[in-house]
Amino acid sequence: MIDVICIQGLIERDTMVSAAGVATAQPLFSFGLISDVQYADIPDGRSFLGVPRYYRHSILVLQRAVKEWNSHQKHKFVINLGDIVDGFCPKDQSINAVKKVVDEFEMFRGPVYHMIGNHCLYNLPRSTLLPLLKIPTLDGCAYYDFSPVPEYRFVVLDSYDISAIGWPQDHPKTLEALKLLREKNPNEDKNSPNNLKGLERRFLMFNGGVGKEQMEWLDGILQDATKLKQKVVVTCHLPLDPCATSEEALLWNCDEVMNLIHRYSCVKAVLAGHDHKGGYSIDSHGVHHRVLEAALECPPGTDAFGSVCVYDDRISLVGTDRMANTDMHFDHQ
Repeated sequence: MIDVICIQGLIERDTMVSAAGVATAQPLFSFGLISDVQYADIPDGRSFLGVPRYYRHSILVLQRAVKEWNSHQKHKFVINLGDIVDGFCPKDQSINAVKKVVDEFEMFRGPVYHMIGNHCLYNLPRSTLLPLLKIPTLDGCAYYDFSPVPEYRFVVLDSYDISAIGWPQDHPKTLEALKLLREKNPNEDKNSPNNLKGLERRFLMFNGGVGKEQMEWLDGILQDATKLKQKVVVTCHLPLDPCATSEEALLWNCDEVMNLIHRYSCVKAVLAGHDHKGGYSIDSHGVHHRVLEAALECPPGTDAFGSVCVYDDRISLVGTDRMANTDMHFDHQ
């Protein structure tokens, strides 16, 4: 079962993260953060829930983000939490649309770490997409880790490791995903949560899961980080904690992944996208879960991106405009 006992976190919209008034040490490092750009050269539209989406404006949000990040000379890197282009992007434009957005990211003066989301996979197969995003891969998978400083390690999960999209139709991972959807979702439309109750509403085709090999890899990474006394930040396109997001946005086996994470005290935060409205929670083990507001849903002239200052005892997200500030203090363990 998923452990849903958590403390719902406060998101500060109108005060600076340092508003506590306490003198703080310099951060160990800082980085930029954005999610769900979902660019397409098409007229504005709406989500299935009727929320406005600004497909052409989203790349302007990214351009302003990169300009802002470059003004911070010490930003070590940028993380893009997935969905670089939108599923409505005309398929004959997909490669050029991805390249156009990647080119904007590469205006940042430093490394950019990408991950794949469902909209990426609506446009292009993994075999084409991963090289465009410069994602290190083994057998087509898109999970990896990096360590910007000795004290911290970042883990990038592949949310669509087990998925009905992105892999060839006869691929074992596709077949495993379709079998799970048949078992868990009786609707003819596997993207519909109709009549699914509670956390079962996550079993939708636009979500995915983490496979056995990736779970074993994650276990090894967390063991290694523990030995090295590193703090770990997990990043994932799909959220992992029900208290930070809607049930329809969760990773299929979020309970399994969180049970593994909770075996280690090194994991301090999980950063995710996918659920465009954003969210924040602190789970029963003190892990912070921050789901980012989407660049796609910024009306013209507004923004949603962030700069993150990383300290020994906390991570402070300073959001721009529609992205809320969030100060994530770690439990002492």
